[in-house]
Amino acid sequence: MKFEEIWKKTLSSDEKVEFEFSVGDGYRRLGLIVWGLIGLALLSSGSIGIFIFLIALFYYGYYLKVANAFAFTNKRVLIHRGWLSTHTISVDYSKITDVHVTEPFFEKMLANTGNIAINTAGTTTDQIMVRHVQSPYEIKKQLDGLKDR
Repeated sequence: MKFEEIWKKTLSSDEKVEFEFSVGDGYRRLGLIVWGLIGLALLSSGSIGIFIFLIALFYYGYYLKVANAFAFTNKRVLIHRGWLSTHTISVDYSKITDVHVTEPFFEKMLANTGNIAINTAGTTTDQIMVRHVQSPYEIKKQLDGLKDR
């Protein structure tokens, strides 16, 4: 399990992770390439180009992946955000009313990623967004299969 330490804090004794994922690698690579090129273009203007490149390397190469952990367990959906400060959302499958997938054109074509909106009943936020995930329709199928059990 990639995010075992995160889930250990959250799972009940009779619960197990069935599927876990994070921000898609294609999205992260695309962001790193774009901001890397911007950093290279600004190298002639001094250290600002190096600074931009290093920030992009940290953000797209490390932070996005570790700060966005998503899991489907045998009971619920878990969404963990953050790295130093964290926030976890848990939604029981019985509370999910519907799931929407969007694939913005450029994101779909360049990174094969999209977004999943999980609508819930009886929570303070009516919609939970999971953004920039690889193959969002496949993830929706995983969620639908677990939800229908």
